[in-house]
Amino acid sequence: MKNFTFLTALLALSLAFKQSHAQVKVEEVLKFKNDQYDFGKINFGKPATYTIEITNISKDTVTLITARPGCGCTTPNFKANQKMAPGQIAEVQITFNGSAMGVFSRYTDLEFSGGLKKQTKFSGEGVAITNNTNTGPVINITKTNKQ
Repeated sequence: MKNFTFLTALLALSLAFKQSHAQVKVEEVLKFKNDQYDFGKINFGKPATYTIEITNISKDTVTLITARPGCGCTTPNFKANQKMAPGQIAEVQITFNGSAMGVFSRYTDLEFSGGLKKQTKFSGEGVAITNNTNTGPVINITKTNKQ
């Protein structure tokens, strides 16, 4: 009986602690611009870049700890451990190396202080580059030897 009472008390304490430390949603603290970016059509093999804008909409300072790309084809450019005071804006520049032919989508995970995380996504379509500047018809000329 003592064990049951102890376990019940422990469970109640655990639930109370969990409720008092409820996870804050990142959207309640930060506002994102371009977190779901569409490049449209891009030239295969040519890098493409866009910028994610992050605004601190909370009353507390938030730190951008890191930006982790989902693959080696994506490079984030940001200031690690950047502190954002209330109302302040931070930017993360994302460069995709253009290594996809056809439809693609890639992800970058942003991590902030307080255990806040945001997964961003970009997508587009890699298309072949055409360098043909001749817009007229192609004419084949064959030489013949007349005797």
